Amino acid sequence: MDPADQNATATRSVLSSFYETLVQFDEFGHIRPQLATDWSSSADGLEWRFHIRPNVFFHDGLPCDVDAVTASFRRLLDLAIPLAGAGVSRTVIRSVRQDGGSIVFTLKHPYADFLPLLTMTQTAVVSPDAARNGTLALHAVGTGPYVFEAWHSGDDVLTHRNPAYWGQAASFDGLKWIWSSEPSVLNMALQTGDADVVVPLSPVFANLYREQGHAAQVASVHASPGATLFWAALNMHLKPLDDARVRRALSLALDRTALVAGLLHGYGQPACSALTPDIHGALPCGVNEAHADLSAARALLKTAGLENGFSIIAVVQEPEEPMAEAIQAMWKQIGVRLEIRRQEAGVWVQSAFAPPDVKAHEQTGVILTSWSAPFLADMQLRPIYASASAAPQSANLGFFADLSLDALIDRAAGSEEAAQRQATLKEIQILLKQQVPVLPLYVADTLYGVRKGVEGVSAGPDGEILVLKARASGSGPERAP
Repeated sequence: MDPADQNATATRSVLSSFYETLVQFDEFGHIRPQLATDWSSSADGLEWRFHIRPNVFFHDGLPCDVDAVTASFRRLLDLAIPLAGAGVSRTVIRSVRQDGGSIVFTLKHPYADFLPLLTMTQTAVVSPDAARNGTLALHAVGTGPYVFEAWHSGDDVLTHRNPAYWGQAASFDGLKWIWSSEPSVLNMALQTGDADVVVPLSPVFANLYREQGHAAQVASVHASPGATLFWAALNMHLKPLDDARVRRALSLALDRTALVAGLLHGYGQPACSALTPDIHGALPCGVNEAHADLSAARALLKTAGLENGFSIIAVVQEPEEPMAEAIQAMWKQIGVRLEIRRQEAGVWVQSAFAPPDVKAHEQTGVILTSWSAPFLADMQLRPIYASASAAPQSANLGFFADLSLDALIDRAAGSEEAAQRQATLKEIQILLKQQVPVLPLYVADTLYGVRKGVEGVSAGPDGEILVLKARASGSGPERAP
């Protein structure tokens, strides 16, 4: 329940009920005020000043004034406090201070994505009392339209409407968040009325809601273009994956178009570069690049002395197992034998973010996962590819290290001039295609189902389900008992 101590899309969906940020994205990707009413920056981009909205209160009754906002960000930047979602903020922001009714940030270097960074749930403003008491991990205390009521771990999160909310009042008395790892359970919950909204809806069930059957009468399915990149990290410290020719061969053996068709039922698009389509400057797949080139892959393996192939181990969570099985079949055609180890979520996190010696001991060569950072090029690149982000520090799970790439990432992050930034992002993507530390697979659409009688639900490009503007439409089937 601590917004700064998480990086998961599903968690953000829940926490957005309770917490708010200084600024926010609207549905068109434009920055709008939230807890800040307006802002300005110095000519060199190193100092940013925000005026704080008056008469806003936390759920515990404390005022969300400039003192509280300053304390919240100082906590975020405090290196003595371990917070999983604070990494980028701590690399960008040098200090924060209050100046009258304003809060002033001083940056370590110019950062073109500073305002988008402040839209992220990790930078949400938290109650200073809850932060001091150390209770945020289990009990959310923010300024949002819903108030935290209860959390039954592994089961549900309960909320009720905030009667003192500064903005437009929430439409419902409360929200109940429940979850399941079984796609069929989500589908049935939508049909029976046990849930008003489900996300993600498995593509295999999507067509049920487009036909003239029971499902279509009680609910509808929506597809929103996504920014969630599914990818495979390759362990650069493990032979033969330390050879760029081998990594390129693995990439060439992938039929990304088939992955989208078979796993997503067409609800997505192949990914051939490090940046997703929502980022201006992202490179699309080239001609035939999304299809496998087995001859070229075999030729590269032969030049690497591996014409007979080799064996590697992949660790996956249950939802990614079908993806791993599809890749296993594709790589088999070039003599690469992929052993799949499915792990429970907590065990997988330990395996995926393990340091090099542990991965070497366990012979972990491939980690399948996903990442989303809509509209933020730096957040799509730095955590996955920068040398300083090597696991367990961040999401560079294969320990890729290239000082020239680090410099390019820094240059892109600090460039305010659009043409220069686009040129740098292109250079980054070309370098990564040559080195192949990560295999981009596809970008998935966000599929979600909504019961008839509920409207105003939408999805963010990162897969976050947005229900704060949801309301009853006054029509639709009655709930099942």
